[in-house]
Amino acid sequence: MHKFRKFEDVFKISTVALHFNGSHPQAARNRFRMFRIVYEHIITLLCFISLLYSIILYDVNNKEYTEVIKNGVMAIVCVTVTFKFTILLSNRDDIQSLIDTMNRDYELSEDLSEEEQHIVAEHADMGVDVCKIWLAASIVTGLLFPVKAFVLMAYKYINGEWELVPMFDLNWPFINGIKKNPIIFTCIFAQCLSFDFFSASMYLGFDPLGPIFLVHACGQLDLLSNRLMKLFSEGTAVDAKQNLKLIHLKLLEIYRFVKKIQDIFVVLYEFNMKTTTFLIPFSTFQFVESLRKKDISLEFASFAISAVFHFYMPCFYGNKLMDMSEKLRQSIYACGWEMQRDIEIRKTYILFMLTRTTAPLGIKSIFYSICLDTFGEMASQAYGIYNLMNAAWG
Repeated sequence: MHKFRKFEDVFKISTVALHFNGSHPQAARNRFRMFRIVYEHIITLLCFISLLYSIILYDVNNKEYTEVIKNGVMAIVCVTVTFKFTILLSNRDDIQSLIDTMNRDYELSEDLSEEEQHIVAEHADMGVDVCKIWLAASIVTGLLFPVKAFVLMAYKYINGEWELVPMFDLNWPFINGIKKNPIIFTCIFAQCLSFDFFSASMYLGFDPLGPIFLVHACGQLDLLSNRLMKLFSEGTAVDAKQNLKLIHLKLLEIYRFVKKIQDIFVVLYEFNMKTTTFLIPFSTFQFVESLRKKDISLEFASFAISAVFHFYMPCFYGNKLMDMSEKLRQSIYACGWEMQRDIEIRKTYILFMLTRTTAPLGIKSIFYSICLDTFGEMASQAYGIYNLMNAAWG
């Protein structure tokens, strides 16, 4: 038999990151924690202002469009991490409610059959895999910026051309003329490094949550499909009627669970779709331009790949939820209800569940269903933007 752990232990990769940046629903709200949160967002705001300052007053005026794109990517990241933190903070009670529901389902799963426990464990492992993917993406993307700066400084020092190399080569208000001063440079580098770690922790902590909740709902729907197919072949008619009632109640609970996911992430996924449509071509263009200049911007290659995952994962698991919903509907229809003499089974429970599952269960952004078709449309738009940029500046 499988021993199920709590959400905090199963998805420790994500929850540790949420505790680190102070956005976890159960994070302590002491003075030190509040100071850290305020500090992180002040740093993010300063980076955002500096990026806009560089774009508007220098890059655009000098027609350095590759710099506009590079700084634009980082400005989008500033807005994104702040938006995600706001969502976590404003919806912490609902997110905690989803976590509590999963903990309760894991606890109840210990009394299930070995086959059903395997279904629950398999879907929990899918959520863990999402966390691992984001762990790799966050570490690689987050570390490439400072590592590249340190490597370039070491290379220049070895070749007798010592030069301070910043993480982000920006123009700063008031201190632009002295930004190469060792003390000023160290302060700026520390600020950028702090923003880098905070951003990485937000992506690592926040982005797996949606897929984790979605894949859990998929697992619960799979359980119901499995039970429906055995409903009338095991036990008496009275047992079947009681089990059908329990299945019906569980289905309503799953719909409420998915509705809560929808309410939390509806605006975010619309925002993600729009920003990813630009992040992918911007990052790819920046990487290709660096190759043309015989330089390798691995950080932007990693950024482009992470941007793909940023919207692909919710779409993939949103699509899986729709597939599992359709599988449940097929199981309801094929469970053998037509052979039962009890008219209440057919007219009450079966008819209601068939009607309820007519439209596939899924989540939506403001304008689109979150599924692979939507991801394909976003990818097509991103490719069009990249081609336009390549024709204009490539």
